[in-house]
Amino acid sequence: MERYLIPSVFQAIQLCDLLAKEVNGLSAADIEEALSLPQSTVFRLLRTLISERVVQKRGKRYFHGNRIYEISATNAEGRYLQRLLAPAVASLLANCDCSVIVSVPSEFSAFIIDVIDRSPNRISSFRPGTRLSLLDSAPGHVMLAYHPDFTDSNFKSTMRDKLTPPFDSSLALKHRTQTCTRGFAISYFHPNNTTMLAIPVFIHHGELAAILAIELPNVERDTQVLQTWGNKLKMVARLASASTKTEKVV
Repeated sequence: MERYLIPSVFQAIQLCDLLAKEVNGLSAADIEEALSLPQSTVFRLLRTLISERVVQKRGKRYFHGNRIYEISATNAEGRYLQRLLAPAVASLLANCDCSVIVSVPSEFSAFIIDVIDRSPNRISSFRPGTRLSLLDSAPGHVMLAYHPDFTDSNFKSTMRDKLTPPFDSSLALKHRTQTCTRGFAISYFHPNNTTMLAIPVFIHHGELAAILAIELPNVERDTQVLQTWGNKLKMVARLASASTKTEKVV
């Protein structure tokens, strides 16, 4: 980060407080006038806060972002999902040498919140905190198929307005179609000869809350094995979904 990119943390807080009170947002000129700050200072503040998603820009107006709320919500939701899925996942891994990865939808990626390695002899190369891309990972393909940003009505506008080249929209549509057809997504990591299979976990009235994935060695072309594991993961997801009917996120 550039030195003096944020002229003052106090000014950044002032700007955020100002935007939080303005439902219709403010222009850069409005912010300069309200805070009595020069144009260059406001520009640097906005550039930094937008990059961190604390502030959102829509057209020529600026709005208070949801980043802080998103972080706290992800932490709470993550703990809830871990508690919800852990018993079923442990049972699932009892008789196999695999790793299970739990991720949640994030900013055009799948964000890993937990990795469960069954054996010390085969540890996943993915760890909590990793972001998995939409195009190159099975959890990303699940997002393309089931996240609201990529539904039939939103797909084209998301590709046009929110994702920039070199994002391959035709490849995204292909992965989306394949995942919807199969009911699960698969991706391959050839150096380790590992296949990742992922399915959606729906809770809270059909909301895509999590993505459950398993890493399977040496099964890239074994359709029957992949289908079997897909059904096993779906059973875990259904149990999790059923549990949410009587529980609340805490």
